[in-house]
Amino acid sequence: MFESLNFNFSFYDWLLVFMVTALGTLSAYLKDPQLKAVTATIPIPFGFAYIAVGMPIGAANAISGFMCMLYANAVRLLHYKAKIPIVPSIILGLAGFVLLGTFLMPRIPDGELFFIGVCLFDFVAGVIMFQKQKYKSGIRYKTPLPIYIKAPAIAFVVAGLMFIKRLMGGFCTSFPMMNSIVSYESRFSLGDQCRQLPLFLIAGPFMFATMRYTEIGFGFNHWIVLLIGYIIFTFIYWPLNKELKRRNEINYNN
Repeated sequence: MFESLNFNFSFYDWLLVFMVTALGTLSAYLKDPQLKAVTATIPIPFGFAYIAVGMPIGAANAISGFMCMLYANAVRLLHYKAKIPIVPSIILGLAGFVLLGTFLMPRIPDGELFFIGVCLFDFVAGVIMFQKQKYKSGIRYKTPLPIYIKAPAIAFVVAGLMFIKRLMGGFCTSFPMMNSIVSYESRFSLGDQCRQLPLFLIAGPFMFATMRYTEIGFGFNHWIVLLIGYIIFTFIYWPLNKELKRRNEINYNN
């Protein structure tokens, strides 16, 4: 019974909870809206979810990266445009991600062409968004709560989100656990979070493809595969983040 309800956490599940809690707590005490957004796009939670799930990278991972973009923009629109409080907005965004993920998961083709096609879609969508996006600048803010209250609260939320991990299958690796924490901590700067996510869409496909074909072609240990993927991601993400920071400084100063 507990296994079917996902209460039986493995060591890697708890490691994932710890890493997301640590990053989420860090984001709560960062004032810079872009730095908060960076914590939601660096693939540390993705990597530990990949280790926890133990499945090769596939099309579901690439699709869920784009779904995270949809989630973040849905929360922004619900909170800023529809004037729905931030917590219900996050819950509605997560519910939409889960419903879409569970609908798509059994319908995703297994072929390599589809995987490559989804990666190309992510990349092109990321480039277009990165070049065209315009969001209102956010407000610098950090939580006033002491860390001994904030960290356990975030850990409780993350542990709760982990209950649906196995339900999501390959979508779990990009399930917006970290994005949901950052959405709350960035409730005064959700545009900055949405502005940052195209960087993941640009760099992520290269990481996905490298990890998939390294694992399938060479049979490397998952930790080695993950390390190689991180190196590829960082090589692409770092200069993009510097350019986005430059654009943000211009945006904030105008």
